[in-house]
Amino acid sequence: MKKQIRRILSVILCLAMLIPVAAVAGQAKEKSEAEYPIVFVTGIGQSYSYFYENVEDAKKYPEMLEAVQNGTAGEGVRETDGSKTRWNLFCNDFSFAFKEPKTILSIIAVAGGLIGTLFTGFNLLPRKQVDSIVTTLFRFNTIDKNGALPENVVTPRANCSVAKMTDEQKENFYRTIPCQDVIGDVGEDMLYCFNYSAFSFTFNNSDDLDKFIDEVVLPQTGKDKVVLVPMSMGASVVSAYLHDYGTKGKVARVVSIVGAWLGSDILADLIELKFADDSKEKFYNGVIADLIGEPWGYLVNIVLHLFRYQAGRGMVDTILNSIVENLVMKTPSLCGLVPPERYPAIRAARLENKPEMAYIMEQTDRYYEVQCDLEETVTTLHNQYGVDFFYIAGYGLGFGDVSSDYEFFKFMQTANTTNSDEIIQIESTATGATCVGAGKQFDSAYLGSHDAKYISPDKSVDISTCYFPNRVWLFENQKHELENNNTALRLAFELSCGKIDNNEQDTERYPIFNESRDLKKLKRSYIPDLERWLESNTPTGEQQELIDDNTKAVNEMMARTINDRDADDAIINDYYEMLITLGVYNAPEEPGAFDTALNNGLKSANDIVWKIWGPKGFLQLF
Repeated sequence: MKKQIRRILSVILCLAMLIPVAAVAGQAKEKSEAEYPIVFVTGIGQSYSYFYENVEDAKKYPEMLEAVQNGTAGEGVRETDGSKTRWNLFCNDFSFAFKEPKTILSIIAVAGGLIGTLFTGFNLLPRKQVDSIVTTLFRFNTIDKNGALPENVVTPRANCSVAKMTDEQKENFYRTIPCQDVIGDVGEDMLYCFNYSAFSFTFNNSDDLDKFIDEVVLPQTGKDKVVLVPMSMGASVVSAYLHDYGTKGKVARVVSIVGAWLGSDILADLIELKFADDSKEKFYNGVIADLIGEPWGYLVNIVLHLFRYQAGRGMVDTILNSIVENLVMKTPSLCGLVPPERYPAIRAARLENKPEMAYIMEQTDRYYEVQCDLEETVTTLHNQYGVDFFYIAGYGLGFGDVSSDYEFFKFMQTANTTNSDEIIQIESTATGATCVGAGKQFDSAYLGSHDAKYISPDKSVDISTCYFPNRVWLFENQKHELENNNTALRLAFELSCGKIDNNEQDTERYPIFNESRDLKKLKRSYIPDLERWLESNTPTGEQQELIDDNTKAVNEMMARTINDRDADDAIINDYYEMLITLGVYNAPEEPGAFDTALNNGLKSANDIVWKIWGPKGFLQLF
C-alpha cells in the first residue's frame, strides 16, 4: 500500500521522471573532439538529493566526500553511506511520518471524512487534516524563504569533471545520462554536470551555475567558454542564467534536450485544477484503475461508483489544492514550469493579496520576465555574441499517453489537445513550434501555405515558427526520457562539439524528423545481466553463436542514426528471448486458472457496471 501511495504521489507531481540506464559494451565510437567543455544542466530525472535521518550525519557529508576523494575513507566506503535514501523528485521514504501521533490522528480524521463522503454523497474530507498530512509527508522537500531545504537533505554537486568524480558521482552521472557510447573523443575531463535540487529557487540555481562556470569549469579546463546542455527543467535554470549572465560571453553553444523553455501545461492544469472534458469517464473507468493494474484495477473501478462524481471530484480537489498550496506554489523552481501565457491567471488566483506569499511572487514575477524575454534574449545572444542554439525534442504524444507512471496526466485539461513528449508540449521544448493535437493533422489550407520541409511526417507539427527552425530535431512518439534514445544523445554530442552547424548540413545522418528509440531495458538490464551470467558460465558453441548474432544485431542497430522503432524493438525483443533461451531469465509464467478467472470475472463485472451506470455513482442512477 505504501508503495502505491508513493507511486501515485510521484505521478501527481512528476514532470520529468527520467529513468537512467547503463552503458552498452562494444558500441562503435565516433570522433567528437570537444573545443569547449560540456556542462549538463540536469532536469528532475538527472538531479538527486540524499536524506539523512540525523542532521549531524548530513553535516558530515563534506568530510566524507573529501575522505573518499583523497583515498582515506577506506575500501568500499562511499560519501553518502550515512544517508537513508536518495531521490530525484521528492522524499520517497515516509516511514518517519507514520511514527508521529499527529499524523496518525490526521489519517484517522481523513478516513472518517472518506466514509462520511461515501454515505452522504458530499465531500467531507477535512482540509486541515489533509494539509497536515501533506506538509508532513513533504517536510523534507519544503524550502525556506531563502530557497534552502532542511538540513537533513544534501544535494551534492561535483566541482570537477566526470573524469575526477568519485565512483558514486560517476555512477549517478552515467546512470541518468547514459552517454558512454557516444562520447567519442570528447574525454571525461571535458564533461561536467551541474546538479541542483528540483525544490529550489531558480535564480539561486542560475547564480550557482554562473559561479560553477567561472570558478570550476573554465579554470580546470583552461577554456574561455562552455557548451550548456540543459535537460528538461534544466532549461529554466539556463534561461535565467542567459537572461542575467549571457552577455558575459562565456557560452559558445546551448544544446537543449527536451528542455522546458516555456513551461509545461500539465503543471498549470494541476495548479488551476483544470480537468479534461472526459474526466468523468477517466475517473470511473480508466486512469486510476490503470495506475493499479489488472485485476484489482477493475475492482477499484467498481468501488469508485460508490461515490458521486461531484463528491469524488471534490475529494481530488481537496487533496490537489493542498499539494499545490503547501508545496508547488511555495517552490519557485516548480512555478517556473508554468507557461508564461498562463502565469498571470495563476498569479492572481494563487499569489496576489497573500502577504505570506510575497517572497514567492517576487521570484516568480522575475522568472515570468525571463520567459517573456526569452526569444529576444536568445536572438540577441546568437546575433551579437555568436551563441549557437540547438533543440532536440519528442512529439506526437498526448500527456500521459503511453507511460503507466504518467497515467494521471490524462485527467488534465490539455491532455486531449496537446502535442508533446508526455510531459512537456512541443511549443516549449522546440521553442515556438506550431502544432495541432497528437494524432491530428493540420488542415489542407495550412499545409498548402507552409513549407513542407518543416512539417512533421504525421502533419501535426510545424517547426518553421521556431526561434531557430533550422536547428531543431524532433523524434516522433518519443517519450520524455529522451536520453534512452542513443541517436538523440549522439546528435547532442556532435552539436556540442560543433560538428553540425545546422540541420541542413547533415540531414542524411540526422533527419529533421526521426523516429523514437527506447534502449532503457536493453542497456539497463539485458546487456549487464548477460555480462554477469558470462562471468560464471561458459557458453556452448551454439550458445556463443546465438550471443554473437544477437550482439551484432544490437550493435548495428545502435550504430544507426536513422531510427526504425518497430525494427529496433524487434531486435531488443530478440535479445530478451535469447536471455530466456540461455537461462539468464526464466520464461514469463502464464497466469494460472484462478488468476485468469479472477481477472476475467472482475473485468466482466466492471464492464457490466460501466454499461449500466456509466460515469456516475451508484446512487446517481436513481
